[in-house]
Amino acid sequence: MATHSEDLRRRIVADINAGAPGTKLGSERELADRYRTSRSSLRQVLAALEEAGLVDRVIGRAGGIFISHAQVQRSLGDVVGVPAFLASQGYVAGTRVLSTKICAADATSQKALGLAADDFVIEIQRVRLADGSPISLESAQFPADAFPGLLEQQLGGSLYEILESQYGLVTARADERIEAVNATGEEANLLGIKPNSALLLITRITYDQHDTPCEFSRDLFRGDRTRLAVTAQGRGVGVAPAVAAASVALQSQDRRAV
Repeated sequence: MATHSEDLRRRIVADINAGAPGTKLGSERELADRYRTSRSSLRQVLAALEEAGLVDRVIGRAGGIFISHAQVQRSLGDVVGVPAFLASQGYVAGTRVLSTKICAADATSQKALGLAADDFVIEIQRVRLADGSPISLESAQFPADAFPGLLEQQLGGSLYEILESQYGLVTARADERIEAVNATGEEANLLGIKPNSALLLITRITYDQHDTPCEFSRDLFRGDRTRLAVTAQGRGVGVAPAVAAASVALQSQDRRAV
């Protein structure tokens, strides 16, 4: 059974997720009355939410508690699952599984995963949550022959952890392409945003310890909740890198043709 403070936190987070950044939730007195709690209990919960970047507390006559919706940061230098980088930033990670299936690999998946025309893939579609708020929509495909029984696993956490613990696979590296796109109506509905809102589309091919492609995924991150970070290594003037670590290119306006 949830404690009073945890129940209070969940109720406030639900109201935060239903609002827009900058919206005033109310004053401490108003919120204490609304949630039927003491102001001391409310302050403890608000302090934790403020530290997590979900609310701002403003002092003064026009002050109060305002929705913040801080951005989550995704590093481009690490191959980690969403739960890991959310937890490292103090968020409670959550997942809503939308669909799972085994289907024939299309031409794009065949090329990405090195499959034959008659091979099948496991496809898993999920919405990722940070403190109960949707931040990304992901569609991941895996070679069906390589991971028998994958759909029988608990799919609410890190798929990389499942691959390592159940199949002995270690994710060694990933090639990613990043594009700025606009949300379709369906994507906007799943992410709780307006149609045509800005999204970051990350298309990824992940390789295992044997340099074999093991995952092909397309992740859509909310543009208003996400920022990307990368650490670049300097090599000195006039010294060409052996391998290009990152690149930026203009993409076709029709991302569905990728």
